[in-house]
Amino acid sequence: QHLAKAMACGSAEAYISVFRPAAPGTDSGPRIWNDQLLSYAAYSNKGDVTGDPKNLRFTQMLEERFGWSGPPDEKKGTHDYLPLVIQADPQGPPEMFELPLNCAPPVHIFHPKYPELSELNMKWYPTPAVCALDLTLGGILYTAVPFNGWYADTEVLRDLIDEDRYNLMVPIAKALGLNTELKAGEPPYYKEEVSWILCKAIYHSFKTAKVAMIDHHTLIDMFWVWYNNEMVSRKYCPVNWKWVIPPMSSHTNGAYLGLSKAQEYTLKPAYLVGKGYVQLEKEAFGERNLDKPFRNLFVAMIFGIYMKRWLAEIRARKPAVLIIYASVTGNAQCHAADLGSILSKAYSVTFFDACGPNAATDTDVMGRVQASKLVIFVSSTQGNGVIPSLSEKFFSSLFGDNSQLIKGKECAVLGFGSSSYPIFCGGAVFISNMLARCGATELVARGECDAVRGEDKTFRVWIRSLVVAMASKESASCMEAALLESIQDDNNSIVGKRRQVLDSLEVQVFSQEDTKKAAASLFVANRSNRAIATGTGRGKTTTMNELSKKQSLMTIILSSSVANPEDNEDGNRNIFTGIVKSREEMIRGIGEEEKERGTSLIKIDLSHGNPPYEPGDHVRIFPQNLICQDQLDVFIGKLKKNHTRHLTLDDEIYAKLTNNDLKADLKVHLPLLDSIIDCLVPLRRLFKEDLAISAPISMEACVDLTQIASEAREQVILKKLGTDDDEYEKWINMCGLKWIDLFEHFPSLSNKVSIEFLLCMMMKNHARSYSIASCKSVVGPELHLIVGRFVYSRGSGDDKKTEVGVCSSYLTSTEPGEEVLLEIESMRQFHLPSDPSSPIFLICTGTGYAPIRGLLQGRAHLLQRGEELGPAYLIFGSRSYKEALFHDEIREFSEKGALDGVFFCYSRQPGMKKEYTPDKLRSAEVKTVLNLFLRQANSHVFMCGSANMAEGCKKALKDILPHDCFDSASKDGRIHCDVFGALA
Repeated sequence: QHLAKAMACGSAEAYISVFRPAAPGTDSGPRIWNDQLLSYAAYSNKGDVTGDPKNLRFTQMLEERFGWSGPPDEKKGTHDYLPLVIQADPQGPPEMFELPLNCAPPVHIFHPKYPELSELNMKWYPTPAVCALDLTLGGILYTAVPFNGWYADTEVLRDLIDEDRYNLMVPIAKALGLNTELKAGEPPYYKEEVSWILCKAIYHSFKTAKVAMIDHHTLIDMFWVWYNNEMVSRKYCPVNWKWVIPPMSSHTNGAYLGLSKAQEYTLKPAYLVGKGYVQLEKEAFGERNLDKPFRNLFVAMIFGIYMKRWLAEIRARKPAVLIIYASVTGNAQCHAADLGSILSKAYSVTFFDACGPNAATDTDVMGRVQASKLVIFVSSTQGNGVIPSLSEKFFSSLFGDNSQLIKGKECAVLGFGSSSYPIFCGGAVFISNMLARCGATELVARGECDAVRGEDKTFRVWIRSLVVAMASKESASCMEAALLESIQDDNNSIVGKRRQVLDSLEVQVFSQEDTKKAAASLFVANRSNRAIATGTGRGKTTTMNELSKKQSLMTIILSSSVANPEDNEDGNRNIFTGIVKSREEMIRGIGEEEKERGTSLIKIDLSHGNPPYEPGDHVRIFPQNLICQDQLDVFIGKLKKNHTRHLTLDDEIYAKLTNNDLKADLKVHLPLLDSIIDCLVPLRRLFKEDLAISAPISMEACVDLTQIASEAREQVILKKLGTDDDEYEKWINMCGLKWIDLFEHFPSLSNKVSIEFLLCMMMKNHARSYSIASCKSVVGPELHLIVGRFVYSRGSGDDKKTEVGVCSSYLTSTEPGEEVLLEIESMRQFHLPSDPSSPIFLICTGTGYAPIRGLLQGRAHLLQRGEELGPAYLIFGSRSYKEALFHDEIREFSEKGALDGVFFCYSRQPGMKKEYTPDKLRSAEVKTVLNLFLRQANSHVFMCGSANMAEGCKKALKDILPHDCFDSASKDGRIHCDVFGALA
């Protein structure tokens, strides 16, 4: 239960389990023999050690005293969890307990920039849970008090590369291509490079897995502030220098020298070193022959007690505004940043990530809530109308124990969602309701931005109303009044920023032949060590007055890089290239109306990079535009000429800004341009991969296109599209108003719209999320997807036409050998229960079987490893028997014991009454199973399908089960939903 609670929040909260104390005046109490609840076994084989050498003696003790022979399947590996030895009664015998294999999935160490690391199969357990320390408190001694915290990056680093641990320094260096065969006197500097790269990979891996971790720089900085505050207030503070100072970059903080003469002594209450397992073993079994004495090593989380720090900053004269954002995909975060950049002209703006790993325990943010004049909440909506799951703990704390901080506080709420879901902007609605309950005041009406109808206009209107409300107060400052004036000026709006960038944007165009010649000349010049004249100048350089075209292009090649969608500066993205291994059509469209429909099982090879994932996780796919070559040629041919010639798909462009001050805002306002600025980019790749050419033309772009069109009728239409929401939505529903159809709808724009305009106005082709349909422990370095081609209709009558989704169409058209860009997205809330004996009930429809398939593969793997599984039942809904996927595979899961029962229901099966999943839940045969298992406190329900299906199933469960049973399961997070919108 302790580990389950810790892992449910990604180890972002510290938990302690307190057993009964020792008898007064003695140290005779219950004991846990292990150093930590989670640690890896070690096996000796002819002098070699497999696993963690630190635990070799403990593993040998388990083999000799308890007859332990390794994991249940007897497959000894390098990362086998040790069983726990618990002695509940000091006078009684100790007992050994195996840990469930799935109780704490390890974090796989990888990094997208260094795919070689994945080949070493490095991993580490997600949380340090120390259990070999005694706690003395008020004269009472507690001998069994296991507690968990979160790792610092350098702790895991040392576990992996220290010579007496996994000793991977040299293997990692060789994998990275570093020279380890040193000549006499040559310093082994490769060790620094390995440590630096591995430390970044560890931190990146934990963050990607959504498991809490702190970097060593932040840790020592926070401790140094805390230490100095302690010295001011208490005049003393005991410190163990070697525990506090990080093993990397030690000198970068004043603590390195400032604590060099610090003294260590014990203050109580305190954690003290308890009896080690050697002494406990001796007391229980007598002497055992040991080759060398046992060394007590405790993997540190002692830094956790120093995590608190006092807010010590001088506020600026501007009123304080705190923006708290909760974002799933990063969209809400980007808009929060945009909002902050606008308000910062008149306010001292700070931000807080409610989904951060330590958000729920951050005491600093509560002080900022109290000190702020205005608190703004920006929230996306996850699943079917709830706040992002990673923010639940924070909001529970804010609206619970800290609700007095919100009482009487002026607040504002901005929500993001999709009207394709039954519950629109549910995250923002929840926050508004909680603010009202706590006595807070919303300064303006809640903003609700719709991903379907467009978010920009709603966002701008809401910001303007917020600034008007703040500037209209009697206490408003002159800066707030000035902000009100400036925000109504188009140059300071989001659109205005785009126009500023457009005025500063310069695009040079080169043919493939130009690039090849320049690259060849550059190669020859480098080989002959000749200097290359680069030249400098002011203003635009595209006229080539000072440099020849070849020289200019050579300069660009030298000073820029080729834009790569896999590159990322901050290292927070983990984009990999997968290779399509196979694509099997499971369902073909039937009839004229359904000819575009189809469902495919796609297997993707992940050998390059081999990113880790768990059953239930998502993968974000970066699609390519399936626009035919002829159509693209026509579109590009109608763009404005670039210096006397038309563009072609074979050209390459180089984009730069003459005003470098505008670059800072690109990442928020113009992510497409930000991804290619100062890079040489092939137009073919730009139009096939980067540009969202099938996306609708924005209302803002319509306003600007009004000034470009030369035909009066088109000017009137474009102006109305840019200012009238109803007219804009009418066009979207009728024809999609796609960029690719721009010149078809508005012929007078031909040869007048520039490539610069497109780069500033078009959106970037964004990734789409899909549930992973496999378990990596079963399929190896592969990832499986079940993708149904998304088909929808636009228009009506003779104008009605069928269209397909961009990404689903792309995936269901891929062929073996093709590359796919992807990014793993951890969905911890849809993972299998940490206790494998928990009963689970699975509900899915159609392609919603994808994550269920991964969970069932995971159960089959656990069963194969010797785990005892709880019962599992499946309801599979589909339109007909023919569309009920994977009958044979489901039967195989049942035969293996991973599945105890299956119920199918069909909504369009000829000769049968329509039956949907909620109907099946209410049937007598299913009710019996539900009442038998779901009343148990450790039962779980997993649903995947449309949001409407999930809502219907929830209502059915409420009707079937006692209210306290359903409410308890919901509150405990045992009802798991992975849903998608259902467009009309």
